[in-house]
Amino acid sequence: KISRACDNFVILENYMKKVMTLSVILIILLLSFIFSLAAEKGQISLISPLLKQEKVLGVNQWFPKDMEKVEINAPQVSAEASLFVETKTGQVLFAKNPKRKLPIASLVKVMTVLVALEHKGMDDKFLVSQYAADMEPDKMLLIAGEKLTLRELLDGIFLISANDAAEVIAEGTTGDRDEFIRLMNSKAQQLGMKDTYLVNPTGLDEDSNNSYSTVYDLAILTRYLIRRFPQVVEISKTEHIYLLETPDHQDYDMYSGINLLTTYPGVVGFKTGYTPE
Repeated sequence: KISRACDNFVILENYMKKVMTLSVILIILLLSFIFSLAAEKGQISLISPLLKQEKVLGVNQWFPKDMEKVEINAPQVSAEASLFVETKTGQVLFAKNPKRKLPIASLVKVMTVLVALEHKGMDDKFLVSQYAADMEPDKMLLIAGEKLTLRELLDGIFLISANDAAEVIAEGTTGDRDEFIRLMNSKAQQLGMKDTYLVNPTGLDEDSNNSYSTVYDLAILTRYLIRRFPQVVEISKTEHIYLLETPDHQDYDMYSGINLLTTYPGVVGFKTGYTPE
């Protein structure tokens, strides 16, 4: 009886080993199947249903990191805030007041461009309103009633920081300027730009309310735009653009306001802004 019991125990032990082996194999196969599905379908979307209705195309998962590890004896910079970051890894190489909220002037237009590109194509045409044509001070000198493509308006924004072009885009992207500004702020929140607020598509000061951001948030925004729409780099690095006259608009002759393009080797854009404060 003892011998028979031992034999039964050995059989049961072998059976349990086989069951465990099969279970491990099934788990591995199941994980492989899940990963293959993920690879075929791409990343799982983390976008809320409400944001999907606004045609939001992606979620930012890149942030500058390890700012507290920056060398104390770094070079002195006269700017009130600055950030030097390796965009592939997010490693911060230099930082000065990276999360201080400051007016950002025409750097607002980086978000204007992003929202427009997420809703419109480069060849889509926009109608110039009188309100947009009257914008000052930096402008393409657009004429009310003209029609320009998004690409032509982006030429004006990146080369001469054209406020009239930014307003045309805000009016024509969704057909509602206020809705466009809401999309700008929604996008900022989606990207993780927690210290940013935008009141218009140009960056111009308002009577009672002004846009603000941080160099940290602007690094997130600019990197996201460049990686999602790399063609904007080609526009921003161009020193001179001449748009021929067409039946839809007059001709436009524009030179880049980024003088570092020709004076500092290695600079390839991207967007400048100026505020006297």
